[in-house]
Amino acid sequence: MVKSLFKPFYFVALFVIIVFADLIAGSLESMNLRHYTKPLILLSLFLYFAYNGKFLGKAVYMLMLAALFFSWLGDVMLMYDHISGSYFVLGLVFFLVAHILYIILFLQNWNRTNSNSFFVVFLLLLIYGGFLFFQMKDNLGKLQIPVAVYIIVILSMAITAFRRKEMVNRKSFVLVLLGALLFITSDSLLAINKFMTNLAYSNILVMATYAAAQYLIVKGILHQKEVSQQ
Repeated sequence: MVKSLFKPFYFVALFVIIVFADLIAGSLESMNLRHYTKPLILLSLFLYFAYNGKFLGKAVYMLMLAALFFSWLGDVMLMYDHISGSYFVLGLVFFLVAHILYIILFLQNWNRTNSNSFFVVFLLLLIYGGFLFFQMKDNLGKLQIPVAVYIIVILSMAITAFRRKEMVNRKSFVLVLLGALLFITSDSLLAINKFMTNLAYSNILVMATYAAAQYLIVKGILHQKEVSQQ
């Protein structure tokens, strides 16, 4: 019964239930319930990948698990950022480590060939990151440097996701790239809500995009098996 939950069809249903439960808890501002629902999002993905990703090379398998683990730690820390800013900084650090691990993971399939599309994507991400930072910087205080570093790292994660193009099968490439872009979207919404202006339904928007991002990256990496079989 437990093993069947890790089959793709059943896991999607389970994952959607967990995410919806967390979105409801967030919208109701029920921290007691979120103490259970929020950690379950990454824990379920961690177990799903641990069960289904054993066919992958050891480096890919361990890097992915480590990235999910540090993301989980980041989630836990951010649950308490309303108590102290130190929890927000710790969450930032854990997610920074997770993104670095994703970068190393994506570099396993790095396309060294430069293309016009790469330079366009690079330029667009650079402009976006710079614009977002300068919109927030007056409200960041002592967090200016940590936030700037975080923006650079998460944009680098998206760039390395794009550089997997033509090095992995199309399905894996698209899923991971979409996941990386949704990750940027989620973190942008979180930053805007925290440092610029209160967003309506911020908890729902941030967690929905974040959960989708992590799920797509996991699925994308699992689909790399199609390359090894060609």
